[in-house]
Amino acid sequence: MDWEKMRRSDSLLLLSVVALLVYLVLSILIPDFVSPIGVAYNWFLDVSLLLGYIGAFIISVIGNATILFPFPYVGVAFILGGLKEEATMVFVFDPWLIGVISGLGAMIGEMTGYLIGYGGRKLIGEGQTSAFKRYVDSHPRVTPFVVWLLAATPIPDDVLIVPLGAARYSWWRVALAQLVGKSMFLMGIAWSGRIGLDFVGSLLGSTNPLSIMSRLIEVSSVLLVILAIYLLVRIDWTMLINRSHQDP
Repeated sequence: MDWEKMRRSDSLLLLSVVALLVYLVLSILIPDFVSPIGVAYNWFLDVSLLLGYIGAFIISVIGNATILFPFPYVGVAFILGGLKEEATMVFVFDPWLIGVISGLGAMIGEMTGYLIGYGGRKLIGEGQTSAFKRYVDSHPRVTPFVVWLLAATPIPDDVLIVPLGAARYSWWRVALAQLVGKSMFLMGIAWSGRIGLDFVGSLLGSTNPLSIMSRLIEVSSVLLVILAIYLLVRIDWTMLINRSHQDP
């Protein structure tokens, strides 16, 4: 293993954690520090609700294409699922269709993380990414399942998607698992909106992007991705492969 690169990765991890903590403190103490996020958030939310299915698709692409700012793609699917005509009180949108369209947009957005990992392969090191690829290939059934599981839950997908891109793992396997998982997840969100439970609405509806909770979620998501990349560099994947082959 390249020990110089290991030490460099340790330093970068420490600097990243310090930078995120500084950002978190500044965003809490000085709300205007992140006020442009709130403006963008409200604009995208209004446009998405106005455009309906197309808006759900667009906001799902944007909401999954970046881990730096929390765009309300889940809230849009929830609201559209329960939206009614004021005059007739008839539901406007089909929750199944919202789930499929939003799931497609979410999958496209998540693949940007794959492309970032794919393009940053050289920064991590050919030997390390190749070893990780061999480790992933030695578990052909587990990897697609984990990608699907992350997509079907609110857990940040980039934790795994970025390393898979760096390892040049089959893009269509990632995309397919993402499409199925995201569609299932967003169908459930849209049907939650259709049912209209108050406590579900308070959890999944539009949230204030400038709140402390939003900042904590944002910083935690970025930190998880940084940690995943750090582990990709730090773990001796060749040793893990050899050990798994030695197990009876």
